[in-house]
Amino acid sequence: MKGKLLFFAVVFIQLAALAFCQDAKNERLTVRIDQIVSREFPDITVYASVENQAGDAVQALSPGLFRFRIDAEEVSGKWTITPFSLREEPIDYSVLFSAGGVMEGEPLEFQKTSLLRFIDTLKDEDTLSVYTIGEEAVTLFEEQKKGAIDTVSVSGVSASPGQPRLYDSLISVLRKATRRAVRRKALIVISDGRDQGSRFTKEQLGTVLTESEIPVYAIGMRILSTQSLSVLNEIADSSGGAYIYARNTKDIPDSLKKIYNKITRSYVISMEVKSLPADNLPHSLELTVTDGDATGKGSKTFIAVKNPLPPWLKWAVLAAALFILIVICVAQILIRMRKRRRMGITRRRCPVCKIRMKDSWDECPFCKYLPQKKRKTKKAAL
Repeated sequence: MKGKLLFFAVVFIQLAALAFCQDAKNERLTVRIDQIVSREFPDITVYASVENQAGDAVQALSPGLFRFRIDAEEVSGKWTITPFSLREEPIDYSVLFSAGGVMEGEPLEFQKTSLLRFIDTLKDEDTLSVYTIGEEAVTLFEEQKKGAIDTVSVSGVSASPGQPRLYDSLISVLRKATRRAVRRKALIVISDGRDQGSRFTKEQLGTVLTESEIPVYAIGMRILSTQSLSVLNEIADSSGGAYIYARNTKDIPDSLKKIYNKITRSYVISMEVKSLPADNLPHSLELTVTDGDATGKGSKTFIAVKNPLPPWLKWAVLAAALFILIVICVAQILIRMRKRRRMGITRRRCPVCKIRMKDSWDECPFCKYLPQKKRKTKKAAL
C-alpha cells in the first residue's frame, strides 16, 4: 500500500513539474491596443503596448511578429510598425484627480506630488490639461506645454466638500479632449472609484469612451473601501488603457510614473484597411503578437469613419482651386494689358515720375497738370 502511495506521489510531482515547465516555456504576453485613430479611414493609426509577465514593456519587436484581424478576418496588405520612443510625436495628456473632502491630508498631498513629478517628465511638445473630480470636472488649466505650466495651480489645490461625480467628470473631460487636434491622447484618472449622484450612468460613459477612442489609465487608491475600485478597472480595461492599484497613498507617484512608461513605450502601427467599407459602424481590431514561445492577444473597437471626401480627393480639389485662382489672376493681367494697348499705352514711362504714358504723348500730363504727384514721386525716388 505504501509503495502505491509513493508511486502516485512521484507521478503527481512529475506531472506538476511538467505543467510548471510548460507554463514557463509558454510565457504569455500582455497585448493592449491603447488607441485607434480612424478619422482618415481607410488609413488608421494604432497605438499598442506589449508587456511580459513581469509587466515590463517588450520593445524592439520585429514587424513580422504582429498579426491583425478585423471582425475575425485576417488583414492583408502592408503596415509599418515603429516604437513610439523613436517618433517625434506629441501626446495630449488629461489628468483628472480626486480632491473631495475625504481626500484631505495625505491622499491629496501625494496626488499633487505625483502631478508635479509628472510635469517634470513631460516632453517639450506634449500638452497637459488638469482637472479635479467634483460635482463636475473643475479645470485647473488646459492644453499647456511644459514650460508654460504654473505649478502653483496644482500645489495650491485644497479639499472641497462637493460630491465626487466621477462619471460626469470623466465624460466632460473626454468630450473636451476629443475636440483637440493632437492625434495621440491619454486620460489619466486618480480616484477611489466612488461616484455619487452623477447624471450619466456607467453605460453612457462606456458609449462616450467608444466614440472618443481615448484610453483611460486609472490609479486606484483605497480610502473608505475597495468595493468601488473595480469600476476604475472596468473603465480602463474597456477603453484600452491600464489600471494600477496604489496600496498606499505614498505609492501614487510611482504608479503615475508606471502609467507614463506604459504610454510612451508603445508601438505605432500605420496601416491601410482596403477590405472594409467606410460605413460609420464599429468594428473590432484584434492584434496578436508572437515572440518565440511567448504570445499574447489584444483587441479594441474602432469606427470606420466615412469621410465626405477621401484624402486624395481633398488634395485634388485643393490643387484644382489653386490652379483656377492662378488662371483667373493671369486672365486679369492679360485683360488689363489689352485695355492699355487699345488706349495706346505701352511700356513707355515718364522719365521723371515713372508713370506709363501713351506713345502719342509728347510730354507727361501727370508731371504737367499734377505737380503734387510729381513731387511725391521724386520723394519716393529719393
